[in-house]
Amino acid sequence: MVLTVSGLGAPIAASADDGIDFFESKVRPLLVQHCYECHSVDTGESSGDLLVDSAAGMQTGGMHGPAIVPGDSAASLMIKAIRYDDADMQMPPAGKLDQESIDVLSHWITIGAPDPREGTVIAKATSPIDRDPKTHWTFVTPKQPNAPDHPGRSDRDAIDTWARTAAQSNGIETSPPADDATLVRRLYFDLTGLPPTAEQIRNYTESLRPDRYARLVDSLLASPEFAERFARHWLDVARYADTVGYDFGGKERRIKGSERYRDWVIKAFAADMPYNRMIEHQLAGDRTDPNNIDGNLDAMGFLTLGRKFINGLDITDDRIDVITRGLLGLTVACARCHDHKFDPIPTSDYYSLFGVLNSSRQPDDGASPLMMVDKEKVGDHPILLRGQAGNRGPIAPRQFLTSLRNPDEKPFTEGSGRWELSQRITATDNPLTARVMVNRLWDRLIGKPLVDSPSDFGFRTEAPAVPEVLDELAVAFAKDWSIKRVIRRIVMTGVYQQSSAATDAMIDVDPDNQLLTRGNRKRRDFESLRDSLLCVAGSLDRSMGGPPVEITLSTPTPKRTVYAMIDRQNLPALFRTFDFASPDTHSPKRYFTTVPQQALFLMNSPQMFALAKRTSESIRQTVNEQDIEATVTAVFQQVLRRAPTNNDLAMAIEFLKSPAADVALEIDPRDLWSYGVAKLGDQESVVSFEPLTHFTGDRWQTSETFPHDSPNGYAFLDRENGHTPRANDMAVVRRFTVPFDAKVSIRGQIGHRDQGDGVNVGVWIGGKRRFFTNQKSNQRPIGPIEGKAKSGETIDLVVSPGESDSFDSFFLRATLQLVGDDGRRVETNTVRDFSGPRTDATGEPLDRLAQLAQVLMLSNEFAFVD
Repeated sequence: MVLTVSGLGAPIAASADDGIDFFESKVRPLLVQHCYECHSVDTGESSGDLLVDSAAGMQTGGMHGPAIVPGDSAASLMIKAIRYDDADMQMPPAGKLDQESIDVLSHWITIGAPDPREGTVIAKATSPIDRDPKTHWTFVTPKQPNAPDHPGRSDRDAIDTWARTAAQSNGIETSPPADDATLVRRLYFDLTGLPPTAEQIRNYTESLRPDRYARLVDSLLASPEFAERFARHWLDVARYADTVGYDFGGKERRIKGSERYRDWVIKAFAADMPYNRMIEHQLAGDRTDPNNIDGNLDAMGFLTLGRKFINGLDITDDRIDVITRGLLGLTVACARCHDHKFDPIPTSDYYSLFGVLNSSRQPDDGASPLMMVDKEKVGDHPILLRGQAGNRGPIAPRQFLTSLRNPDEKPFTEGSGRWELSQRITATDNPLTARVMVNRLWDRLIGKPLVDSPSDFGFRTEAPAVPEVLDELAVAFAKDWSIKRVIRRIVMTGVYQQSSAATDAMIDVDPDNQLLTRGNRKRRDFESLRDSLLCVAGSLDRSMGGPPVEITLSTPTPKRTVYAMIDRQNLPALFRTFDFASPDTHSPKRYFTTVPQQALFLMNSPQMFALAKRTSESIRQTVNEQDIEATVTAVFQQVLRRAPTNNDLAMAIEFLKSPAADVALEIDPRDLWSYGVAKLGDQESVVSFEPLTHFTGDRWQTSETFPHDSPNGYAFLDRENGHTPRANDMAVVRRFTVPFDAKVSIRGQIGHRDQGDGVNVGVWIGGKRRFFTNQKSNQRPIGPIEGKAKSGETIDLVVSPGESDSFDSFFLRATLQLVGDDGRRVETNTVRDFSGPRTDATGEPLDRLAQLAQVLMLSNEFAFVD
């Protein structure tokens, strides 16, 4: 018999040797080139449990069955896959093989699949998927621990007894309580993020009431500041931001209504909304409050405020991650491409949740811009082998996680399944939800979590050194889901009230304080540090809610930091410098660093200069500056909330009496920018320039009302965005006044985000137009634009409407470089140097009193709680 394969040249004899030769010359090279990377022992990859580097592996096959049926190519799964006959199983995923290669493999199987490779299928090691989850403590429902033996006279709670017993069994004792003043500072910081006043500390320390501590705790838990403080903690979990992240070709990056989720979280904490209800609203607000009557539909920002990706699969992946790590402490997203390597989470679990979220959508219009609803046609999703869209495996039914559901539990059937998912997450037999949340609360209050990986309770997670504490709190929490009740219980314990002083024995036996033998020294996080600075300077605006505000301007913005604009794509360096949680993904906990940039900001920032000035000015209004001792005492009381020690007093008096050194003033670009509207002349020249008069905290506009009842209409300018006036002979202008004769070079980016006829953009240097364009529905770079200007002349960035002023929102970013004839240089950036009113401009150095205030503001005593 003679064998012939199309396109392979001369006929091939059908002897056994010829079959082996055919395999070696034609088949093996194809398998090596296109299959071994994902299906071989050497690479350690067996996608779909299939190995193709041995004859046994090919015939044993993987999760779909044998890859080949020797003698019958039509019945062989390999041939179906390489022909792309099945849309759910196409190999190789990078692209279809050419026809000659397909014919080679088909012919090889037809002649009996001769294969000299003697490798055997390697038996799988025991997989985490095969392990009974109940053998690990985190997957066992917490039970009420037995009451501790021999409670001590000073123990305030069973938690204290367990901690003391654990310490004593290791040969050490727990610390005594902290002093009264320290406890007050600690409570205010933990529960509100703000410092107590010196009077509040004094009132507590001088009180003789036996319930003074409990009364203080209750008053702080009832305060609006508590809700703002713990809302910010939750926003870390929810990876909250106000922008989508990636700039999609000039489209609007601001997420409409993002602040509604932030404000909902604050209200939920203020009202002590049960945690199970919080979860239900955040996952299925379209079921709990479909018309947003109670505002709970805004809670779905938990899902919809994530980063936007070009690939829709990544958006769903982000939502799976925030649900599973945030609420359950499980890293389910690790199973996107393969079964979890460490935990009992098969890939099918990932795609079960994928189907739930893939059956949901954000409507174009609805009661809340943050809402999700079920699609008209909901359905399960196939497993994507290796996470590749074109490589489809079995269908994964929409259901709860394998390790947490009952064997006979049915898949989700109510719409997308989000409501049923919320019910399974909050079910009383779920071993993780309560544990994960109380561990987060413990971390925020004590300064160290009981479980050191707050968002990973998988098989590798060790039990706490004092395990009874976690289960005790989790069992109590799951009875009523009251967050305030858990917090109150924790701060009432002796463990919370311990001194942070450590003995040598504690350091030797328990260096990481896992046995809860002492308080943890805590440094103020970014929000508390900034809010405290505003507070001691008398500049804190305690009004709640509203649109996000820009807090990185040279002039301090008075709103609390929880209301700051969080821009994913351009997260300001200030946030990163002070270890702000990344808004790109769920953040399990804050990590504190000590870097020079922190000290440099506190020493050199215009905001710090402004706050130090305000602090000194307020002291001068209450104290006679000639009484230097009273002045020093007032500074210490206002900033550090205590009287100075004798040593403090002596050094501060000496400092105030010493003359301030002369400082050479440098050009501050912020002082050279102005923002206004202008009447236009020929070639869109600026005929008259009128400064914008009202600064809202993050943008300039012509009056407090918006839009303006004038030809200015919607005209405004902020850090990088703006809108033109109504009249087409009017424009908004960013104007830079040139400080010396210079050559000018300008580079930047201009974009128009909407429909309409676009906007006109002109750049004028020293009265000459150097650039002009109409920008419509896209973005483009500009520059380099070059010219010369004399001292006192202006550089104008001019944006005006086309024939219509509709849809005339735009963004503009530019960097200006000036090189003077004498070699002087100035560089300014429109985004970095954008500023509000320069009433706090540092044209003059700080005087000695303001310097003293600033020194205390940047001290460790101010930055640390204990």
